[in-house]
Amino acid sequence: MPPSCAIRPGRAPGSVRRSKGLRRRRPTTCCRTDCWLLLRFGRFPGNILLNTEPAATPQPGEDGRTGSALKRILAFKQKLVLTYVIFIVLPMSVLGLGAYRLYSQAMEQKVSDFVQQVAVSTSSNIEMYIRELEQFTLMPYYNRELQDMLTSGAAAEELSDADIKQTLEQNFSFWQSQRGSIENITYFSKPGEGTRRIYSLGYLLPGLAVEQMPWYAAFNDSDALVAALSLHRPEANQLVQDGEPLQVFSLVRKIYYSSTLLRTAGYFQVDFTLEDIERIMSRVNKEKNGSFFVIDQDGQIVYADDPVKPELLSSVAGLDADSSGPQTISLDNKKTIVVQHPVGKMGWTVIGYVPVSRIVSGIASVRNSMLLIGTVCIAIALVVSAGISYRMTKPIYRLISLIKRVEREDFEIEYDNPPRNELGQLIRSFIRMSRRLDETIRHLYQAEIIRKESELQALKSQINPHFLFNTLETIKMRAELDEADGTVDMITALGKLVRSSLRPGGDFITLQDEKSYLINYFFIQENRYGGRFDIALHVEEALLTGYIPKLLVQPLVENAFYHGLEMKPGKGKLNVSITAESGAVKVLVADDGLGITADRLMELRRRIGAEILKPQHDGGSIGLVNVAARIQLYFGPPYSMRIDSRPGGGTEVVLLLPLIVSESEVERYVSGYHRG
Repeated sequence: MPPSCAIRPGRAPGSVRRSKGLRRRRPTTCCRTDCWLLLRFGRFPGNILLNTEPAATPQPGEDGRTGSALKRILAFKQKLVLTYVIFIVLPMSVLGLGAYRLYSQAMEQKVSDFVQQVAVSTSSNIEMYIRELEQFTLMPYYNRELQDMLTSGAAAEELSDADIKQTLEQNFSFWQSQRGSIENITYFSKPGEGTRRIYSLGYLLPGLAVEQMPWYAAFNDSDALVAALSLHRPEANQLVQDGEPLQVFSLVRKIYYSSTLLRTAGYFQVDFTLEDIERIMSRVNKEKNGSFFVIDQDGQIVYADDPVKPELLSSVAGLDADSSGPQTISLDNKKTIVVQHPVGKMGWTVIGYVPVSRIVSGIASVRNSMLLIGTVCIAIALVVSAGISYRMTKPIYRLISLIKRVEREDFEIEYDNPPRNELGQLIRSFIRMSRRLDETIRHLYQAEIIRKESELQALKSQINPHFLFNTLETIKMRAELDEADGTVDMITALGKLVRSSLRPGGDFITLQDEKSYLINYFFIQENRYGGRFDIALHVEEALLTGYIPKLLVQPLVENAFYHGLEMKPGKGKLNVSITAESGAVKVLVADDGLGITADRLMELRRRIGAEILKPQHDGGSIGLVNVAARIQLYFGPPYSMRIDSRPGGGTEVVLLLPLIVSESEVERYVSGYHRG
């Protein structure tokens, strides 16, 4: 970069802002060049590295970066509002939906339990009613004379059969009048027990015998006292009710002889209509908490207020009969709760069912109230979140305006009363950074001019390496003419060393070139010291095409000669090996020379292990520190130098370097080094 070029991040080098004691300079020698400044903590101002690159021509829309940032801020604001709304609406929706579902489930469970209780209560009422009817069938035992008429047909010798029949039928009529649900009373004498007799209030079908009754076979052979017969048509008075044949249910009791209660004399059958059952069921269905009906063990309907769909009967038939709790079925694609409870001896079952939709419809007002409250809360959340997001993003907009001013090279920015939060800290830090950057640029500009002038003077005072190389060639030619072969070989080796240092190609060379350089250097030293040292050089064959920084090993070898082996009496040894180890390159330079004192070794380790190394220009062991500094600048951790030594026991220096196998990797490390 030309000495007169101003250094300013993000601006053309030709424009330098005017400041106290510094006049604006517009150099014409630096055209469209960007000078980037890299500041590192703990290294300012000594380690400020400058990189000059041609500035790209601004493209249309490139100046709109801030506009894009503004759009991103607007997107952030919208996201902020959306986040607030989500974190308010989502929990409220989840809580509301959860509460509604829990309430619905609770109501469903409550109604299910209630329907179950009603079914149990109804079943109990019907059972009590049946027990009352069973007690009614004991009426023949309450009158001994009447019992004798039924069993023997002769309570008194003076009564004829016609009188007995009339007396019994009168008693039957009296019993019937006590209960309105009694349709008929019939007595059948047991076959084989005297003359067959049948007494009935109604007109019996001609030729009717007790053996034809559906209950006779099983009941006659059992020890039961009472048999229950579910819904059927009566044997007498085949009447029609509401256009349908009259249906009755019956209780049949065994009648024993009055003289002995061990032999059955006949069967006392009472037919009952569903009048009382209807009264019980109507009282239950009137509550409208569900629909109830009664079925028998064959799945036939005993009583129902309303017609029962065949699908419901089919679904009920598939339910677990032993389950006493509510069960769920699908009826007309609607979820329906069904309960069932058995009715004692009759073999009946009380069925209750209620659609879930009827339960849910009862809490519609609760749902609507929750929706209304949720809508109001969402509206409030939108307003509140918009206000909060505005207050939060307002300082960001102002910070963007400050950034735009800095982009326009206006570093004198102010922000009145920044917020007392993290964003306020960011704004204050940005303002301080802007001011320090302004001062740093001015100071760096002045320092760069001074540095360039110093480098120019240093270049003028150096010996031209090309002149030295040409002079060595002249001496070599003269030595050849004088036939001084040893001198010629040494000058040739020295010339190769100088040529290597002058060779173009950047900061890195292959290990093959480094090996050749070391061989020439060893040749010169062997001639100088007359073979006092045993020198061993080993480089793994696979590493010869790899790259390392130029002249990185030679300073270590030179340090071993001059500080370790030169003053040692007797023969010395020097070993140089370059090997691969765990994906890295290990360079070992070991000698058996005088070694290093403990204090000096501690000082060297302190300087080499420092966080920031600077190349040394004076003092002892310059090569070691400079090599460590180059490793740190090129590669950084974990690559480093390690020194082990003891007085009189020699010194061992180990370098750990990355394995670089391609020129692209070389360019990456070189560019990183020049950027600092």
